[in-house]
Amino acid sequence: MRPSRPEHEADRATADLVRLVGQTRRRLWIAAARALAARGESVVAWTLVNRLAELGPLTQRELADASAQHPAGVSRQLDELERKGLTARGTDPADRRRRRVELTSAGLRWFRQLRPLVDQATTPVLAVLRPTERRALATLLRRVVSQPETLGGPRSRALAPRARPFPRRRRASASPARAAPPSGGRP
Repeated sequence: MRPSRPEHEADRATADLVRLVGQTRRRLWIAAARALAARGESVVAWTLVNRLAELGPLTQRELADASAQHPAGVSRQLDELERKGLTARGTDPADRRRRRVELTSAGLRWFRQLRPLVDQATTPVLAVLRPTERRALATLLRRVVSQPETLGGPRSRALAPRARPFPRRRRASASPARAAPPSGGRP
């Protein structure tokens, strides 16, 4: 049974929004990445520092979620930012098992120095919109992201870590019943 016309149009509008928001994000990301790369800086580093500058101290998991980056990649990038003296990690006073990340004063200066560069690089992407349209779009998107995620918890199964790239090795067993099958056989 085909969906009714209004349902079909709603599904199509949702699909269009997903695609268009993704394409717009990609264009903004590329514009920022090119400008930052010309200065020898990383767009991922910029994204993390930007989120910390806007949101204040966060746990590593919160920072990964806020920046739409994989937690392992965030951890590696934070190692580099810490070596440069731009961020500091410490124990979260609310839960000593968690690590909290914050900007250092050098990190805040770095952010303030690069902000105009990133703004200048990304402005042409949205230049087709009048200022009132940009504000309206920002208001609508802010409303969407301010709602709690309804994907089954803080992280959905779709965002779960990938399966192991290699199968687990089997333990060697002294029992002949558990010996490997003859070559050509299947376990």
